[in-house]
Amino acid sequence: MTNNYNTVLRKLDIGEDFDILFRQAGDGFMQVEYGYEQRLHLPDSFRMLAVNERILNRNIAGLIETVPGLRTNMFHFDPEALSVEALMEIIAEEEGGFRDVSTLNVQSRLIHLPIAFGDSQTKAAIEKYLGSLRADAPNCENGSNLDYIAACNGVTVGEAKQMILDVEWFNSGCGFWPGGGFFWPMDPRKALVVPKYNPPRTWTPEGSVGIGGPCLFTYTTPAGGGYQLFGRTIPTFQFAMKHPQFKDNPCLYRNADRIKLHEVTEREIDEIYAHVHDKTDYVYEVEQGEISVKDYLNWLNSDEIVAETAAFKRRQAEGVAAAPKL
Repeated sequence: MTNNYNTVLRKLDIGEDFDILFRQAGDGFMQVEYGYEQRLHLPDSFRMLAVNERILNRNIAGLIETVPGLRTNMFHFDPEALSVEALMEIIAEEEGGFRDVSTLNVQSRLIHLPIAFGDSQTKAAIEKYLGSLRADAPNCENGSNLDYIAACNGVTVGEAKQMILDVEWFNSGCGFWPGGGFFWPMDPRKALVVPKYNPPRTWTPEGSVGIGGPCLFTYTTPAGGGYQLFGRTIPTFQFAMKHPQFKDNPCLYRNADRIKLHEVTEREIDEIYAHVHDKTDYVYEVEQGEISVKDYLNWLNSDEIVAETAAFKRRQAEGVAAAPKL
């Protein structure tokens, strides 16, 4: 018997290098995807977020929430108030009427976050993993996953750290875990890629920072997880909402935010935790700003960046081939 089951409800040709796919995701959920192939191309996210904003501004009865990702958007709706067919028509209208992504200026805050590499809590999480889940894990040498991150990308540990610090990380959308954001490197020459833990951890400390695939994540609360850990940053979520930064929203991050990491000591990180959760007088460094997509595309497609990106990818491929498999 042939299985003809297909979750794709509709395809929309918008004249780009991808079709828009409308995929069934349950009675009250539908996922919109930009093409079948996965790729890290931030202009896809710029467009996705712009269209998402236009849809939300229509105040559609029955639309509960949206969860944009790098090149997907999950629509949660009440099927008794809004049919999937009507929702698809609205999205198709907004996508079809969208102007060239290069005309966008994306409102994007820049958040400066301190990080302590190889901190004691991250090491404790790795030691717990080695002791209870996988003693032979090749990604956990020296109480850190940074050696493994470097090996997978064909760079030294020092080079990997500098790449993490040099790049601005763009948030394609908030989700997965309360207060979480999915951050992607804006500079393809520094796009570290690494597989996730196998199997995942059962415990990760609040503030831990890790990479899975090419995506950076800061753990907002203690949790399980599978991203490769390399350090710890300050609180980015506060359920109690005591601190002024969180008085209107327990989450620090918004869609289209950027973060820039700078290295500090673990003692400084611990002191900031006290001034966020206890004294509530720490001042977060958040700059208002925007991204000119036209300027970004001109830079991204310049001969120099294209050549240097290709050189890094060759080095990365050699690292992937040589690194131990999880």
